[in-house]
Amino acid sequence: MSDNLTTRLRLAPEREAIRAKCFHPTGTFVEFKKEETEQSIPQRFEKIAGAFPDRIAVKSLGQALTYDALNKAANRIAHAILAVRGDIQEPIFLLLNKGPASLSAILEELKSNKVAISA
Repeated sequence: MSDNLTTRLRLAPEREAIRAKCFHPTGTFVEFKKEETEQSIPQRFEKIAGAFPDRIAVKSLGQALTYDALNKAANRIAHAILAVRGDIQEPIFLLLNKGPASLSAILEELKSNKVAISA
């Protein structure tokens, strides 16, 4: 990249500060490819879960889920809701305790194309 182009593409200092904190699990900054930014959140999560299945995805007060376990939990919930309610977009109501299970439910909502109302 030319120096002139690099100078024009510099981010504002506050953006540079945010970017400096964004690192891949390998410890390096990784830019997303255009096709990755066009994926849905469930598609992107499934890709990450496939690449890092045994890494901790979420941890809360002695409870931890790996990417694989979180993905499987979200898939179980999504399939159960789809089996009962079908695949039309509609609101659903979820009663959840705080913790990793609530993240599974959020992923389930995205995977099943439902609008969750949590309490």
